[in-house]
Amino acid sequence: MEDELRKELKVLFVTESFPPESYGGGEISCALMAEALVEKGLSVTVLTSKVEGSSDLDERNGVKVIRRLKTGKGRQSLKENLKRRMHFKKSVKKEVEKISSRYDLIHFFNITSMTDLRTEKPTFATINSYINFCPKGNLYYKEKKVCRGCGFRKFIGCITASDYVGNQKIGKGLRYNPLFWIPLYLDFKRRKRCLKYVDHFFSLSDFITEMLMEEEVPEEDITKVPNVPKIDDPQGGEVIELPGDGIRIVYIGALTKIKGVNLLIEAFDEVEGNAELIIVGDGPDRERLESMAAGTKNIEFLGKVDHSSISYVYEGSDVIVVPSLWPEPLSRVLLEAAYFGKPIIATNVGGNPEVVKPGFNGFLFEPEVSDLAEKLNKIVEKDALRKKFGNNMKKYFRKRFAKEKVLDKVISTYREKVDKKL
Repeated sequence: MEDELRKELKVLFVTESFPPESYGGGEISCALMAEALVEKGLSVTVLTSKVEGSSDLDERNGVKVIRRLKTGKGRQSLKENLKRRMHFKKSVKKEVEKISSRYDLIHFFNITSMTDLRTEKPTFATINSYINFCPKGNLYYKEKKVCRGCGFRKFIGCITASDYVGNQKIGKGLRYNPLFWIPLYLDFKRRKRCLKYVDHFFSLSDFITEMLMEEEVPEEDITKVPNVPKIDDPQGGEVIELPGDGIRIVYIGALTKIKGVNLLIEAFDEVEGNAELIIVGDGPDRERLESMAAGTKNIEFLGKVDHSSISYVYEGSDVIVVPSLWPEPLSRVLLEAAYFGKPIIATNVGGNPEVVKPGFNGFLFEPEVSDLAEKLNKIVEKDALRKKFGNNMKKYFRKRFAKEKVLDKVISTYREKVDKKL
């Protein structure tokens, strides 16, 4: 009977981007969730943006893909981001209104796709970023501390002291320009209002659940569900061999200020024993970080590694470090490292405590060089501790983040809300 109910559900995912176009973990998470639901017998269609050279109607691993939404080309330039703000929301409303009657529910997966659309169908949203809670999208006040709540005066003080909006670096010409930050703040207010048009939320962490409740979303309208974790054995990906013969401490991610890689480099300089620091990723701060690391032995920058080869990186690592200064909702790196049973050392912010349980499967640290260096030395010195943390991490992954557990929770929530709306 349960399988029959699942097969009846026709789900419409709405997301600004979808593979092969991908700008980060959000698109990967959306694709994995859609494909996993199809494996469970649901019918899933993804409404997403047009991609040059791709058909408007497509199918990917059993997921139907409709590419009709209008947005900017890329996300690196101010011009294209302005196009996104001008066209994307209107495009979502127009296209969803056309086709929503074909589906049992609508799921706004990446929250840039949320809009102020009233529909007879139950609506869901996965909250995987902070753009509905922060004009800059990172909850990182003046790039010095995690913050909560934002008014216009507070925002002006923050934006004029910041180098980044989201992951995009801004110069003085924008930082002090009212023609830039006033529209940015107004867009934030519009996004915040969109929360009122969603029937049910999937939050990645307790941290996000608390933020939704601060916006007066009832607790019963929130379900905590992590992203679907899935790492296949490499299929034709380049074989990656990590350098060095010591304990391999690995960072995987973007090289931007808010990721805290500078903190990791400084702390590694205080590590004793035979250890290597391997930095995987690229970004606008790479040159500065390489210069900073030049005086420290045993630090290697590998650059960006394609996701088809990322398994080699995890398998070759001994410890994964997530030193983010901003409160990441729930990094895919955490879930992937947990899947491989790797000890994790992470900052005590955002969704990191969802995965890292201090003294059980890793360490949490305050964003200070001395605290991180202390934790690194502990884990480098003791082989037995690394083994214990790794074994416990595998057990914790199976208990909390296994694919079947995630899917069962999502599907049962879908069914409950669909039945309630009938």
